[in-house]
Amino acid sequence: MEFTAENLEKAVCLFYRSEAAQQAEAHQWLTEAQNSPQAWSFVWELLHPQRTSEVQFFAATTLHNKILKAWDEVPQEHYENLKKRILDAIVNFAMGPKIVLNRLCITLSAYIIHTVPHHWPKAFEELVSSFQPQYLPNVEPERVIWILLEILTVIPEEFESTTLATSQRHRVKSVLQEVSKDILKVVEMCLVPIPNANFDMSNITTYLHSSRCAAAWIQLGGVTIDDCSRVMNLLVDLTCFVYWNRSDPECMSAEEMELIEVTLEALTAVVQHPHTTKYPGYVMKHTTNILDKFNKILNNEKASAELNKDIMTSIYLLIETIGDTHCKLFVSSLRSNEETDRKIANDLFGCILGCTDLPGTYPVDETSSTVTFGFWYTLQEDILSLDTAQCAELLLIIKPYYRQLTCVMLRKSMFPSSEEASNWTLDDKEMFRCYRQDISDTFMYCYNVLNIEMLDILIVQLQDALTKCVINSNNWNLVESVLHAFSSVAECIELENLFLPKLMHILKTIPYDDLHVKVLSSCLECVGSYSEWLADHPNMLCKVVPLVITGLTNPEVSPAATMALKDLTHNCQKFLLPYAEEILIACQNGLQGGNLKLSECVRIMYSVGKVLSIVPVANTMQYLNVILAPSFEEIQSLLSQPESDAVAVRLATRLKILSALFGSLHVVPLDADEENSMPPQNIEQPLLLVVQNTMSLYTIIGSKYHTNTEVIEVLALLLKQTLTTLMDDAKPLVNDILTLVVRIYRETPQPSILVVARTAMILFGKEPEYIATMQHLLAEIITTSLTLIAQLNSTNNLSEKTDLIEGFFLLLAQIFKKVAVLIANGGVDCSALFQCATVCLGMNELAAIKACTSFLVNFITHSRETGQAAVVQNYGEALVMRVLLCLGSAPRASADVLADILLALNKKYCDNFARWLQGLLQQEGFPSPRVNAQQKEHFVKAVLREKANKRKLSETVTEFTLLCRGILTSA
Repeated sequence: MEFTAENLEKAVCLFYRSEAAQQAEAHQWLTEAQNSPQAWSFVWELLHPQRTSEVQFFAATTLHNKILKAWDEVPQEHYENLKKRILDAIVNFAMGPKIVLNRLCITLSAYIIHTVPHHWPKAFEELVSSFQPQYLPNVEPERVIWILLEILTVIPEEFESTTLATSQRHRVKSVLQEVSKDILKVVEMCLVPIPNANFDMSNITTYLHSSRCAAAWIQLGGVTIDDCSRVMNLLVDLTCFVYWNRSDPECMSAEEMELIEVTLEALTAVVQHPHTTKYPGYVMKHTTNILDKFNKILNNEKASAELNKDIMTSIYLLIETIGDTHCKLFVSSLRSNEETDRKIANDLFGCILGCTDLPGTYPVDETSSTVTFGFWYTLQEDILSLDTAQCAELLLIIKPYYRQLTCVMLRKSMFPSSEEASNWTLDDKEMFRCYRQDISDTFMYCYNVLNIEMLDILIVQLQDALTKCVINSNNWNLVESVLHAFSSVAECIELENLFLPKLMHILKTIPYDDLHVKVLSSCLECVGSYSEWLADHPNMLCKVVPLVITGLTNPEVSPAATMALKDLTHNCQKFLLPYAEEILIACQNGLQGGNLKLSECVRIMYSVGKVLSIVPVANTMQYLNVILAPSFEEIQSLLSQPESDAVAVRLATRLKILSALFGSLHVVPLDADEENSMPPQNIEQPLLLVVQNTMSLYTIIGSKYHTNTEVIEVLALLLKQTLTTLMDDAKPLVNDILTLVVRIYRETPQPSILVVARTAMILFGKEPEYIATMQHLLAEIITTSLTLIAQLNSTNNLSEKTDLIEGFFLLLAQIFKKVAVLIANGGVDCSALFQCATVCLGMNELAAIKACTSFLVNFITHSRETGQAAVVQNYGEALVMRVLLCLGSAPRASADVLADILLALNKKYCDNFARWLQGLLQQEGFPSPRVNAQQKEHFVKAVLREKANKRKLSETVTEFTLLCRGILTSA
């Protein structure tokens, strides 16, 4: 259908007033119309006043889209006419519809970005002078100012979103930064209150757009806090005026609320700009002004019956931003000889602490305290980075804040009572969970400042909380909060022998049965967190291991119990022999109870493997027979049943549990890691016996369920875990595993099997007795994969097997990198592999492109030592051609990846590469008609110059990619 105004109008109406199927069809056709060269003509017809607002909006959007993405289609001699028509359109739509006017203002902004400074050098001067009320008598003065501010506001936004050549971007940004002071003067004129009458709330729309405009230009970076000083004072005064003079003292209107939020955002944009750090005097002056005036608002809100959470959050965010951005300044002020400077810093820290300490529970009672966490990190980080003497002096000054902060966060992290929690929504609960994680991080910052003094605070708080629980068990939440704090700081603590032994003793004595179950859960998390410390203090294990064992049979705390057990068995393995029998019995009961989730069963089985690795080998098999028997009996039962989705899920579940055991069961003498100790040889590994005795089951699974991806993925994980756990001890299994891998892959190629093959080849590929077997395996995999990829390529369906192609080439890349001996004399058709990878570079999936690139880079890098130099010389030109073509069609992010290939060729085959690159780019219109000969020549020189600097080459390739696609035009 022809792109005529009438057809487009019908299509737009169809898009807004039809069913989903017709809508999609209309959308596709309208998108084609927008991208067509005819769009430059039909937009003006569609902007006719008699058209509907939907059609006019489509036209304005199309015009903006063309300027943004197809600017190179506009001849320079048409620039002036295009500008005139856009300005005329803005004037014609000055009174609305607003949605069309807004889009036209954005369009003019995009035009300005493309034409300054060369084609419209006085754009801003002319813009400000043109949009004055006296020159547009038919338009309301307030609307004229609105239009000017709207155009000015979106210019910085358009600059950030417009793709420009690097040199042009620098020029445009330089111009924008030069005029930013003048733009702020325009904003200042709009914000200045009426003489002797203060601000006029009838101008609230102008104030709103002025504030937005100020924020946009300040963020661009062309002005300093000195330049913004007058505007900042006006914004502070305007915020206070609107707050104290709102139309309804009980409830602020939406327009008033929006204006306050925008003014505060503009102030935040100023104070967080990097340039402000160069003007400490102004920062201190404005901080004083902001604290003096906004603290009155905060205090008024705290005293009111109904908190305005949005205003409080916005004000506190501004104050926190001041503290966070200029923390070093305020830290140095703490040591100042000037009492005024010290007072400002202490007032700021006190205000931020007051925000953290807001009454109520986040997020149901207050929503502001979360903004302060970043400041408490920055404050301690800036102080700890100073030299020892300064650091020690300042730590003494700020410790009171962090002591108070610790106590505040213990309160803020307390769970609500059961009655209160029943009224919480799922969103509330999730936000509180995230909030507690932020508090957990902040506890670590407190520990960095307070060190063991914090542990003293926590121990005292825990003892007090337990005393309160004796009186009333409803005080459990403070006990839980303190245990949460102890868990949070665990990773910060190294050698500590005073407070942590007290903690372990207290953990043993807490009356868990009388308190909420969350207390026991947090206790178990705490035990797991201190597993490394317990490894250095094994005498304390007797106080906590019984708690963990008890938790395994309690479904309400089993997640925490299984995690704690996993941590203990991982970090304290060699000290757990006295508890081995109790742990194994509890694990067995937990597994047989049927109340545990899959993840918990997996963690338990991992722990079982760790514990069985330290008991006498003779006993290990007895325990294994008891613990594993149910799993293997169920697997045998499932394999005797007809195939179904339900059976496959149960089978995959059992294999996951087994793979956890296979990943941890490796018998090592307890003294094997001690100095001067020689581990005895020929240890009979129980895992080896288990896998040997059950290999027939895995073979049946592979044969019966080779088409079920989930089952095979878990089976592959089990086999991989077996290899990586046993390492050299796995040699008796290698042939069986490889046979199974080849059989499954031949039947149904899938990436998880390739991971097993890769693991086996890397571990044993250099062993003389396995080289022949490995080469046979590799040949089978290559033959099967190449056949499949050729079939997919013939039907243009490579994307259907992205994961497989990615896994295949990752396997080959590792082989060339680590076990190239399997390629040499292995009968592998390397030419076919090279050509296949070259073809697959044309895929749209970035992960597959990365894998192919990794293979090709390793192939090229090791080609001479593997005897494959002829392959690169014969097919290298085709590879370079493919890479150049991909630069114009593959995902844009792939340009950085493909640069690796060019770098490898330039390093290893520089003469050939230079000849191929120059020859290909001499072709007219290749790889894109948008790139001229001069740009190609520049690209060739830049590429050939880089033989080591990947970053510079990536920049060159990315820029050439954008040129090929027409996204970037020559400066």
